[in-house]
Amino acid sequence: MRKTSPARRTSLALLSTGAGVALLLGVKAQSAGAPRSALADAPRPAAAPSAAPPSSTSTAAPAPAAGSGSGTFTGSVVDTRYGPVQVQAVKSGGKLTDIVVLQQTYGGHSSQIDSYALPVLKSEALAAQSADIDVVSGATYTSEGYAQSLQAALDAAGK
Repeated sequence: MRKTSPARRTSLALLSTGAGVALLLGVKAQSAGAPRSALADAPRPAAAPSAAPPSSTSTAAPAPAAGSGSGTFTGSVVDTRYGPVQVQAVKSGGKLTDIVVLQQTYGGHSSQIDSYALPVLKSEALAAQSADIDVVSGATYTSEGYAQSLQAALDAAGK
C-alpha cells in the first residue's frame, strides 16, 4: 500500500468537502420551488367584511357603496397563530393606491418579522393591484393573514 503525503491528504479532503457542499447547495436550490401565493392554501373568511369590528386604533372613514371604485375599504380581521392581522385598502379611480395596516401580529419576534414583511407585502399588492401576492419567506402567517384581509377589503370594494 502506498502512503500519501499530508499535503495530498489535505488537498483531497478539501476537494471532497467542497464537492459535498456544492452538491448539497444544488439539491437545496432545486427543492426551493417557485414562490407560493399567500392566498393559495388560505381559506376565505366566512364572515362578511363589514361584520368584522374595526380596530380600536383605526381612524377608518366610512366605506362607500361597493363597486364605486374609490374609497377606503376595511378588510376582515384574520386571526393568525401570532395574533390578528387586518388591513384597509384605499382605492382611487378604481386603482388600489394604498394599504393601511390596522392590526398586526405582536410580540418579540413577530414584531421584527412584521417590520420587514409588511412593507414587502404592501409593495407587492400595490404592484399586482390585487391580494394575489407571494408569501414573504419567514413570515408565512403574516403573509397569509395580510392577503386574506386585503382580499376581503377588495371584495367589499366590488373588485
